[in-house]
Amino acid sequence: MSSLALSLARVLALGAALFAASAVPAHAAAGHPGVVKPPASLAVTKPLGAAPAGVTDLKFRELFKLPVGPQGLEPTEKLAGLDGKRVRIVGYMVQQEPPIAGGFMLSPLPVAAGDADDSYADDIPASAIFVTLPKGADTIVPPLAGLIQLTGTLHVGARDMAGAGRVAPAVLELDRAPERSLLRQAKTIATSSAKAR
Repeated sequence: MSSLALSLARVLALGAALFAASAVPAHAAAGHPGVVKPPASLAVTKPLGAAPAGVTDLKFRELFKLPVGPQGLEPTEKLAGLDGKRVRIVGYMVQQEPPIAGGFMLSPLPVAAGDADDSYADDIPASAIFVTLPKGADTIVPPLAGLIQLTGTLHVGARDMAGAGRVAPAVLELDRAPERSLLRQAKTIATSSAKAR
């Protein structure tokens, strides 16, 4: 890789980290029930090290073959080969209204989705995937700001998630550690909201 390409990659990584660090509005930090900081164990504020043993890093650009051909979007060999395997992926939680119980969508870009009437005209990329909480099927994860890293088992293939109103190319079933962090945060915010009433 040329020095120019390396410099550009460093600038892009720094820009993403700065955006993630600054993307939390002041009212969220003050306990507003809207967008909140992600749990520290999931927040991405600097370049990540190597993936844990037995976990493969997967990037959104590795989901579909590029350039898109006459067959439309086609899964890459890497994506197909990771079906049923543990992966780590970094992205943005889609800010979805109404939120989905038991999971959310993860996108390569920060985006928001309105109600079902707007689902065909929103900006969610085709590579966005579903994230599910195996033990938190009824839990509403609060909207998280900035980049997050998630690990879990990847299930490849077009999936429709109840309540999402769309199909995704894969589902990430969260590992226990990130799921616990999200469940704990959801419970804390729900308790705080109930006390504030």
